[in-house]
Amino acid sequence: MKLLKKAFGAPQTNCYIYGTSKGDFIVDPGIGASEWVLENSTNPLAILITHGHYDHIWSLAELKSNLPNTPIYCPKKDVFMLETDCFQTGLTPCTPSNIIEGEKSTSTLKISDYTIKYHHLPGHTPGCSIIEIDNIIFSGDFIFYRSIGRYDFPYSNPSDMKESLIRFRQIQSDTDKTIYPGHGQNTSLFQEQKNADLWIKRI
Repeated sequence: MKLLKKAFGAPQTNCYIYGTSKGDFIVDPGIGASEWVLENSTNPLAILITHGHYDHIWSLAELKSNLPNTPIYCPKKDVFMLETDCFQTGLTPCTPSNIIEGEKSTSTLKISDYTIKYHHLPGHTPGCSIIEIDNIIFSGDFIFYRSIGRYDFPYSNPSDMKESLIRFRQIQSDTDKTIYPGHGQNTSLFQEQKNADLWIKRI
């Protein structure tokens, strides 16, 4: 197993390549991430999107052109952010090949020999999700080290964010899994579940 991490663009958005014995999972390829991904992923299994903000999906269209057989997974309620340049940033639209239903629940899917869990935790965006593979979690912009995602953007919802934090706090795990966020440094599931109470009170 290997995990590569690199921040891209002015927002310094983390893109990840999680390498397994069967192939690689690419998570949130942002601004200018294509070359790095193509150089470091020799056997991509899937591209996994946590949510639809432009700085997490910017390179999708280019990667789809270079990796036409690699499926793209995206939460259903954020598909419109991939298919249209709704924030007028100059994004090249891209249609995902696989849609994660969400509905404020956990969707479990199988890719190769790996079980992937999409926990739908809206608030930052309508489809905002965290992705669990093995003993790691890619949290996108939902949870950061000692912080949470903003809920005052267009399409954000503070009520959903509060409810999602409550649900996040209730996620059960036998081990303290490492959280790899969309920005900044890593953290852990148990630590951020403890911190969730503070944010729930503030929203």
